Amino acid sequence: MKSILHVHNKPSPPCPESGGSNRLVEWLAQEQARRGHKVYIMSFSGHSTEHYRHIKIGPEMTGPEILALMPDDVTDVELHGGIPKHQADALAENFKRFIQIIHAGKGRGKNRVYVSRSHAQQSGGKIYAHNGIPINEYHFSDSKEAFLLFIAKVKRSKKGIQEAIKVAKRTRNSLVVAGGHRFLSPETWFRWHPLIRPVGYVNGVQKFGLLARAQGVLVPIKWEEPFGLTVIEAMASGTPVIAFNRGAMPELIVEGVTGFLCDTEDEMVRAVGRLHEISPAACREHVAHNFSVENLYIRHAELLDKAEHTSW
Repeated sequence: MKSILHVHNKPSPPCPESGGSNRLVEWLAQEQARRGHKVYIMSFSGHSTEHYRHIKIGPEMTGPEILALMPDDVTDVELHGGIPKHQADALAENFKRFIQIIHAGKGRGKNRVYVSRSHAQQSGGKIYAHNGIPINEYHFSDSKEAFLLFIAKVKRSKKGIQEAIKVAKRTRNSLVVAGGHRFLSPETWFRWHPLIRPVGYVNGVQKFGLLARAQGVLVPIKWEEPFGLTVIEAMASGTPVIAFNRGAMPELIVEGVTGFLCDTEDEMVRAVGRLHEISPAACREHVAHNFSVENLYIRHAELLDKAEHTSW
C-alpha cells in the first residue's frame, strides 16, 4: 500500500461553498483511504478526518520547509495547483511518483494530467483523467417535475445564463437558476418573471433534490469547458443534460441517450421538447460506468505508476 499526499490551496475538508476541484480532491482521498492507502492532505487550511491527516502549509514557505513537513513515509504526491512555483518544483524534483492535476488552464511543469481529452488537446498535452463522483451520494429519481435547471456560477457570462433564460422563455418552461446572481440578468436577482425562479447558491440536500427532480439541466456554455462536474452530477441523479457542443461536453454526454449536444439556441429549444425520450436509468448507468470515483481512483493509480518510470 502507498502513502499518498495531496497538495493544494483549498480548504480540506471542503467548505459548503467550495468548488468542484476541492470536492474532487476530497472524494479521491476518501476512496484511496478506503482502498487501504495512508492519505495526507497538505493545504493552507483545514483539519484531519477519519480518512486523512491534514498538514497545514503557508504560501510563504520555502520548498525545503514544505519538504520538512512531509511525513517520511510519503510515496506518492498529487499536486492540484494553487501553491507557489517554488513549492511545486520542490515536490516535482523530490518524488518520482508525482503527478499534477490541471483542473483548469494549461498548467506548467512535468507530469501534467488534464481532466478531459479536449482539455489536454487545447493545452498541448496528451494525458488526461476524467473526473469521478461518489454516485451513491446523489439522489436518483425517475419522476420529474416541470422545470428546467441552470446550476453554475451565474456571474460568469461564459456559463451561459442569458442563453438558458432565453431557452426557458421560448419553450415556456419554468427555469430554476442556482448559483448566485448576475448584474446584467435581473431575472437572477428577483422573482419578477413568471418562468424564472432564482434560488441563489445551493448545496447539500437542496442541490441534490433540484438535480434529481429537474426534467433537464441546461448547460449553454460559451467557452471550452475543461470538464463540467454538474453535467455528470445531473446524469447521476437521473436527469438528462442539454449542452452546447463545446469543450468536454461530447466526452460526457451521449447524444440521445443521456442528453443532447447543440450548436445553436434553436437546437437547444428543440432539444427541450425531446427530454421525455431520455431514460433516467440510462443517465445514471452511464455515469456509474464511466465517471465514478472508483474509476477516478484506478486512473490516478495508473498514472502514478507511469510517473515512477517515465516523465511526460
